[in-house]
Amino acid sequence: MKVTALTRRALQIRREERELTKAGYRKHETDWEIHRGYRYREQIIDAKVSCDGLYVWTKLGPPPGPFDEPT
Repeated sequence: MKVTALTRRALQIRREERELTKAGYRKHETDWEIHRGYRYREQIIDAKVSCDGLYVWTKLGPPPGPFDEPT
């Protein structure tokens, strides 16, 4: 198999998708779900820009309680 820059980039994108999906991230437009949808009780905990720079991976979760320690 000939490994070119295009092949390396495709493999990197697939690897990133597999790892971040397993970690609980979503490559999705989540803002409208938070503001207007059924996820209004959640907030964005973490965000990462994809390796190709075209997407944003977001991790959603419940907002911290008043007595929770900041992470």
